[in-house]
Amino acid sequence: MTMNRRNFTKMSLLAAGAAALPAPFVSRAWAAGDPVRLGVLLPLSGPLASLGNDVMRGFDLARQLVNEDGGVFGQQVELVVADVPSSTEATSQATRLITTDKVKVIMGSYASSISFAASQVAERNKVIYFEQGAVADDITLRGFKHLFRFIYPASGLGGGAAQFMIDQVAPKLNIPLNQLKVALLYEDSSYGSAVGESAKKVLAGAGVNIVDATSYSYKTTDLSSMVQRYKQLQPDVLIVCQYTPDGILFWRQAREAGLEVKAMIGNGGAHNVNEFAEALGDDVNGILNAGTSVYINKDGLTPEAAALFTRFHDEHPKRFEGRAPSAHTGMGFNAMWTVLKDILPAAGALDTAKIREAALALDKPIGSTIVGWGVKFDPETQNNTRAFPTFDQWQGKRIHTVAPSPFGIAEVKAIPLPTWGQRGGI
Repeated sequence: MTMNRRNFTKMSLLAAGAAALPAPFVSRAWAAGDPVRLGVLLPLSGPLASLGNDVMRGFDLARQLVNEDGGVFGQQVELVVADVPSSTEATSQATRLITTDKVKVIMGSYASSISFAASQVAERNKVIYFEQGAVADDITLRGFKHLFRFIYPASGLGGGAAQFMIDQVAPKLNIPLNQLKVALLYEDSSYGSAVGESAKKVLAGAGVNIVDATSYSYKTTDLSSMVQRYKQLQPDVLIVCQYTPDGILFWRQAREAGLEVKAMIGNGGAHNVNEFAEALGDDVNGILNAGTSVYINKDGLTPEAAALFTRFHDEHPKRFEGRAPSAHTGMGFNAMWTVLKDILPAAGALDTAKIREAALALDKPIGSTIVGWGVKFDPETQNNTRAFPTFDQWQGKRIHTVAPSPFGIAEVKAIPLPTWGQRGGI
């Protein structure tokens, strides 16, 4: 089920009293005995809704489990949820959460453009903003003191995808780097642009033959011109950065036109979510992705994280109508769980200064979260220095992590990529 705004509101009310949209909320400061209320800013409708709702499921699952474990400060946790379809609404909705709903902490927001705008409002009002999944580098280059980011920046994502191609894909193709034809295609928001530019920098530094680098609006309804362009250029490898609707659109139009490539590497967004596989069937198999995974080898985790990993995977389908969790669900869960289980208890109160101090003091090693990361925020940028991309491949219409060690559960297969209609055995 894709949770639209109405469905998620209904689920939130049934789950444990999470605030509904767009009903009014009681506005008052937190005091001992009150529910612990956190603001949430996510795109739950519009073109980014698929991934935004995945993150929301992760947020809400963490909230439910924490409440069942006794809550925070001995009180139940409630989420005051604001639907932000695009960056246009980010400023006003962040302002409403802070001034009307009096939240002291905001969790957001998946999309980089939304995060950039909303976190500026939070900083101005000295409200803590935890970003779980927006990767654009410039989000945390503004010197903000109240913004913390759990995920790696885009330079690590796009650059990581390019390096993975150099290290793992090119040798299987047996083509010298200076002869290997690589094309870059990315949506033109701050997310896609940062990923594309960082990939280009790594490829150029290694002497790879970049035959094209093109950006486009993720709101497009037709990418056939790019497909035809690639049919003429005949790249060996595509490195792409796309959201779900445009990612599905591009790969469907590539199939219709018979565009053949030897490998394709995504960068999160569309390329590690179930909707992508459902739309493309067996032709999803063999596609690679740089991003984050909840389908990792849990033997690489600490015992506590491994137990939580199992609990997460057991509970998610029970509570969301049999739905398998996505990477974005896992990132949302990881951020919310860490805030509710580690940071707020260490702070001891919904006090901005104490929460910031607790976040900066947090020191969790790699392997201590369900996505494999650790948590240690850099005191200057407040980026999580222990977050890193994993690398996956679709095999049997399921995402399988292939690197890095010790989190891989499969080996890379099918390079070069078989032709359309011949990928069922991957």
